[in-house]
This record gives sequence, structure tokens and C-alpha cells, in this order.
Amino acid sequence: MTASPKATAVPSLSDMQLTTYKTARKQEPARDGMEIIVLDNGLRGRGEHSYQLLLEICKAFARRKIAYRVFGAKRMHRALIADIGAIPHFHGSLYKGKFPPFLEFVSRIWALLRDFLRGKSIFSEERTWRLLNETYERDLGRLPADVWKRENLIVVPAISQNQIYGLIRYLQSLPPYALPKVVAHLMFTPSWTPWGSNGKLGESYYRSAFLLADKLIGTSLFFTTENDALAEVYRHEFQIDTTILPIALPVFWLPQTNAKKVRLGFFGYSKTEKGFHLLPEAIEICHAKQLPVQFVVQIQHSNWEKATIAAERQLRRMPDVELIDRTMSNSEYAERTNAVDVTLLPYDPERFGPRGSGIFTEAVAAGRPIIAAQGIYAATSIERGEAEGEIFAPYEAAALAAAIERLLPRLSECRARAVERAARFARRHSGDAYSDVLLSLFQPKSDAA
Repeated sequence: MTASPKATAVPSLSDMQLTTYKTARKQEPARDGMEIIVLDNGLRGRGEHSYQLLLEICKAFARRKIAYRVFGAKRMHRALIADIGAIPHFHGSLYKGKFPPFLEFVSRIWALLRDFLRGKSIFSEERTWRLLNETYERDLGRLPADVWKRENLIVVPAISQNQIYGLIRYLQSLPPYALPKVVAHLMFTPSWTPWGSNGKLGESYYRSAFLLADKLIGTSLFFTTENDALAEVYRHEFQIDTTILPIALPVFWLPQTNAKKVRLGFFGYSKTEKGFHLLPEAIEICHAKQLPVQFVVQIQHSNWEKATIAAERQLRRMPDVELIDRTMSNSEYAERTNAVDVTLLPYDPERFGPRGSGIFTEAVAAGRPIIAAQGIYAATSIERGEAEGEIFAPYEAAALAAAIERLLPRLSECRARAVERAARFARRHSGDAYSDVLLSLFQPKSDAA
């Protein structure tokens, strides 16, 4: 087993931070009864996975008159403060990686450069795990004291191996009689890393964390997953039972379009893990076959992946490709996604695997057919008859283009079936459905009996 992160002292707040917290506390009313506290160190901007989720669940909390607070990344976009009342807090990010130590980095600089040019990771899995867990533990200790009340429900919308150890260590430092209930959402597979490639140490990190948390699990600490496929991963690998917690997203109904060409859309982050690099060749094949299609592609990445940069350059030279070169607002996102006839989900089955996807959920809830890579949860949903569309394999551009060609002649019937199922699916992925699951975990078993 890999060594545990070293215990670190919680530093005291600076004078400026103390002044900020004291001022905020004076302005806040006294909090009695349960409050839901959302801790989201991945919340940085409107383009993040959890932004739409938080918009919906905060509305659901408000409808039920449940008090809540949301703590996001320290460097979050200030618009989030106005949108959902988020409080900047966390120093470490859910999506951050750490390079090897400086001397090691310098001594290996040419080997690391070669790896980078070949598209390989140059981050240190061990150092990322150790430092981010330490940072997360400190950040938890810096939260206002009234967060950690026994009456509260703490919700972590996404947690990875790089935070879970810090969370458990912090919970163990609290008096057992004062522990609140904590719901931590296992959004990723054990091999996931912030830099996109599968790691080698994630399984051992999760295993050590679950062993450390043994006495907390099921009493103060509860784990959730988005779907049964990911739940089975944690049940099989670690004997950890999870509750299904669906993504909550707004519902946008499809407009009726009479375009001569079928519009296919790729939305979200542009990275190889999500198959962005497959698009140029697949589009070229569709053009060569003169298929009646147009493509709408969102460009959103940090210029880090070589294959992603190359794919973007190719896309910019192609006809019948509309590029959206920015993070979109809620209204624009709704308009753009609902203007396409099919949503493309060419996610890598090896790296993305059984994880859930907000873009998948939004498409199915809106009654829109999808095209998905075999081996990801979206494809499993098609096989089960829960979603409509086409599955492609092997994982290559030619197979993606072939799936597009197969879907075109039956698109109308697929769409009709998708619309029939949409309302029921949307109800299962609403803010109220999300709240119901959280409150069921908060309610004592004796009361539920």
C-alpha cells in the first residue's frame, strides 16, 4: 500500500481573512436547524461540470426553504457569486496536477520534454495525490466553524483520490459526537487523473482511503455515484456500496427544424479523453461521402494537448463546420445545443469509461438522439433502450463516421422515440430528484423505518 499523506498543521487565518469572515458573520442571520453545505473545489467558472448542477439544486433547496451555502475555488469567476451565491474558498483544484519536485524535474527535463512531445503525461501522480490531499485537508480546516455542525449535511459534488484522503483525515480530527453527515460523490473511475491519461496508482489510493474511513462509512460518511455501472466498479473493486445520485440539469425542449442538412454537435471541453481528436477525420469522411450533414463544435481547451491543438487547426480549415470559440452562457448553451439534431459523444472508453456526462444527460432529457463510443455509459444506455442513437466501435474516426451514416436514414424514428422517453428521464435528473436522494441519506435510519 502506498504511504499515507503526512499530517499537516492547519495554518491560522491571515488578518485579512479573519476580518473578511468576521464581517460576513456579522451580516449573516443566526443559523438554526439543518443547513446544506456544498463543497466544490472544482467550481471555477460557468463552463465547469458542476455549474449547471448547482444552479438546479440551489433552486430546489430554495423551493423547499432549506438553507444552504456553496464554497467553490478561491479563484472562481466572480459571476458565480452573483449566480449562485458561491463563496471563494478552496486553494487546490479538482482538476489540477503537480509536476515532479524541482530537482527531479530539472534532472529529467529532456526526457520529460520528449514525453510531452509524444503526448505522454509529465505530471507526478504521487506528488499530485500527496500535495492536493494536504491542501484539501487544510482548506476544510479553514471553513467557518459553523459549517461543521452535527445538524448540517455536507455535500461534495465531485471527489477524486486527490481529495478523499484529506477529507477523511479531517473528519477523523473532529469530535465524533459533533460529526455532520457528509455525502461524497465518486464522479470518476479509480484510474482517472486530472491530466486526462489513466493513472497507475489510483486504485491503491482509493483502497487506503476506504480502509481509513471504515468506521465513518455508513454513519457519518456516505458515497454516491451517478449510475449503476460506476457503482459496480466501486462495489467490485473496494466493496463500497454507493447510492445513485443523478446529475440535475435544466430541461430544454427541442425546437422543430426543417433544415436540409442534419446538424451534429460536439459540446464541452475539447480534449482527447472526449474524442475531440477524432472529429477532423470523421468529418472529412462524411464530406467525401457527400452526407447531408453539418457540424457544430465547441472549442474550449487550455492548449495543452498536442493532438487537441492539431485537431483544432484542421477544423478551422473545414467547410460545413461551425465553431463556437468560447464558454457559453446558460441561454446560449441552451440555444446552441437544441439547435442540433444529434449530440456526439465520442468519449474514450478506456479513459472515460462508465462515468456519467452532463452533456449526455442534457441530450436525453431534451429528446435528442446521440452517437456514443462503445464502452461508455451513454452507449450502455442506448443498448438498454434508455437513450436513442448509434454506437460506434472500434474507437476510431472511421467508425464514428460510419455511425453517423447509419443514423441518418432512421433519425426521424429515433427522434420520435427519444422525445417519448424524455419527460420521464428529465424528472429523474431534476434538482428535486437530487435533493430527494440527499435528504434520504440525511434522514436517520430509525426515522425512515
